[in-house]
Amino acid sequence: MATRLGGDGNREALTHCSTSSPWDPAYVRARPAWMMHVAIGPEALIFNDTGFVNDEAASACGSRQYTGPAGKVTNCQVGVSPHLAHDHGSAAVNWLLFPPTSWDPASAEADAAKVARRTRRGIPDHVGHVESGSWPWT
Repeated sequence: MATRLGGDGNREALTHCSTSSPWDPAYVRARPAWMMHVAIGPEALIFNDTGFVNDEAASACGSRQYTGPAGKVTNCQVGVSPHLAHDHGSAAVNWLLFPPTSWDPASAEADAAKVARRTRRGIPDHVGHVESGSWPWT
């Protein structure tokens, strides 16, 4: 979307809208899930974790950690998404970015600079590091 908007400042407005909007994201995320449930007729729910390689250390939950797409420890963000799946297609119907221990104020490995960025990045106080076996959807 941002690429289609061009370089006249609309990219910044789109980013602001998607990161600072007043609506409840649960309703925004539920709409595509409902649509994809009807379109796909899912036979399975698949959870996928992935890393988003990112050189910008200030990105929300960005840290040096292992990510499968890079196959090594690098600066990245890690997220998980549930997908509705059928043999003819699949669709991500929700997603969650996971804070590493360095972004979690309750962790002994917390980084003071990263913890201070939580508010600016919109990370709620109750969200902390979660081990993969304790994902909120499992």
